[in-house]
Amino acid sequence: MRFRWWRATVLTAVGALALVYLAGITRIGGAEAEQLQDVPALTADPTAELAAIRDGAPVSGADPATALEAAAADPATAAALAAAEPSADTGELGAALASLQSAEGDLDPVEVNAFFTDLGAEPTAWLAVLYPSVVAELPGAPFDARIAANRLVLEATTAASTAYASPERPWTADAERPARAELTALIGTDRQFLYLDPYNNAGDGSWIEVVGDLHTAENVAVLVPGGSAVLSSENFELYYNRAKSFVDAADGELAIVVWAAASWPSGWVEESWASWSQVAAESLASFTFDLRNQIGEDTPLTLAGHSYGGAVIGYAETHEVEADQILHIASAGMGNEVYSPEDYTEPCRPRYSITAPGDPISYVQGMPYVPLLGHGADPDDFPGVQNLATGKLSDAPGAVDDYGLSLAEQGLSGKTVEGVHSHSEIFYPESDAWNNILKVLLNEAPGLADEQPEAYAPCA
Repeated sequence: MRFRWWRATVLTAVGALALVYLAGITRIGGAEAEQLQDVPALTADPTAELAAIRDGAPVSGADPATALEAAAADPATAAALAAAEPSADTGELGAALASLQSAEGDLDPVEVNAFFTDLGAEPTAWLAVLYPSVVAELPGAPFDARIAANRLVLEATTAASTAYASPERPWTADAERPARAELTALIGTDRQFLYLDPYNNAGDGSWIEVVGDLHTAENVAVLVPGGSAVLSSENFELYYNRAKSFVDAADGELAIVVWAAASWPSGWVEESWASWSQVAAESLASFTFDLRNQIGEDTPLTLAGHSYGGAVIGYAETHEVEADQILHIASAGMGNEVYSPEDYTEPCRPRYSITAPGDPISYVQGMPYVPLLGHGADPDDFPGVQNLATGKLSDAPGAVDDYGLSLAEQGLSGKTVEGVHSHSEIFYPESDAWNNILKVLLNEAPGLADEQPEAYAPCA
């Protein structure tokens, strides 16, 4: 009798693991089942239809830029525009937009971009104002239009967050909740979002953010964050700070896209399951084609992932992906089921890795293969990878960490990058690790670690 509780506990644990395992299979199966939908083509000039839509919308301004500023300054107008949905009732353009919206992103972004290119720059800018909820989440839509549309989405969702999501009660009739702090902090800033969904991840949100200028940057990188990459987490601001530190130091030569546009795990248990990274990787791979198409073939493109983000970029390489080089930053692994360069679509793509001695991520790197568990090979031992030196933190008087706090005041000036805190210390500006990461992002020769993996013979 006294052992029954043990049996119940074991059965409960096994049952819970089975459910998580099945959920992972379902998640992967759902992703693999998707089929790309056709992008509609316009056969007539949409000018008259667009003018009629403008006449019926709550916008003011003779041009889209003026209308955008006016709408962004009025939460009620922004909310009305964000709620607008295109319809075939307005004509061919409305029907096409409704079709793109109903596809829910299951589209070839290159074909979507061609649709807007054919439409023209000014009509596209107007659609970002008139139907921001459509354009803001549409892969392939021109980035400038998506950034503009997300300004209105941000205004609308911030205002909506003050309402009670329940039937009205006597004590809520004249009451408002405080607006979501992470959204309020973005109002009036120059932050640039290609995607901003405050409701994904069970209400914690997800995003894609541009740091820098994609139009003028000589080098572009995609940075995929580690675990708990949601709007309500401190990681939202932290990865912006990290990206900005590199962009500012590059003085216009670099733009970084922080990509966290998927369901994201939180905590070591969820992050150990491969299904999250596998589904995110498919979306990321698609995004790289969108990005490449919009920045051009001649701009070097780096795909970088930190911690759990390394597992995402690693598995993304098992798909077709647009990237000139790969950078694993304290990475969880090269991707579930990846144990050789042959497991990638491009085995000889240049790859770098940086992990400091004593980083706790080393306990999960290179775990033996178990279906749906773990993230593949250890990046620091992977054939053909070049390991970056981690070195020391900066000892300059004004040196700060990735929160902007003084290293001197924390007693960290000149410290060797190692141990538990090295998982974040590699991002501290002006450290040896940070400098080597920056050099990779700028396609310059970085400082390499003393120990290197073996070369991959077919690529040597």
